[in-house]
Amino acid sequence: MAKTKISENNEEKAGKNAKPKKKKTILIILVALVLLAGSSAGAYIFFLKPAAQTGEVKKTKIEEKESLDLGEMIVNLSGSSAHYLRVKVIIDYPKDKKLAEELNKKKHIVSDVVISTLRSKTLAEVSNANAIQGLKKSLVDEINNNLDSGEITGIYFTDFLVQ
Repeated sequence: MAKTKISENNEEKAGKNAKPKKKKTILIILVALVLLAGSSAGAYIFFLKPAAQTGEVKKTKIEEKESLDLGEMIVNLSGSSAHYLRVKVIIDYPKDKKLAEELNKKKHIVSDVVISTLRSKTLAEVSNANAIQGLKKSLVDEINNNLDSGEITGIYFTDFLVQ
């Protein structure tokens, strides 16, 4: 009998101690969840909220561009009379009325610059895909040297055939 009373007393004490332990664990978990939710909301508002919602307007300037089609050109390549290059050239420039007028007036000069530059290239210089970017840069530089009221920003080949 003494053994059963002791075991009953131990069970009662264990039952009383178990309830506060469970409450304490649940309370800690709830506090952790509230802190996690609060910090997540704060991080969203501070870092990830789109600028328009915070009242800040970020202005991005999108530069309008125009293009001038120089048409198709066929030139003999330097170093050999058997190889030629056929290209269709389009020039890209910022939207500017003065520059557009100048390019239209000097279209023959721009075409001559393109032809002269392309004729000075060899087969190896125009058949390498990596060399095309250098060719475009040199064309842009040469054309810009002949312009007074602005500069072109790019040149594109819509047709490029080496034979």
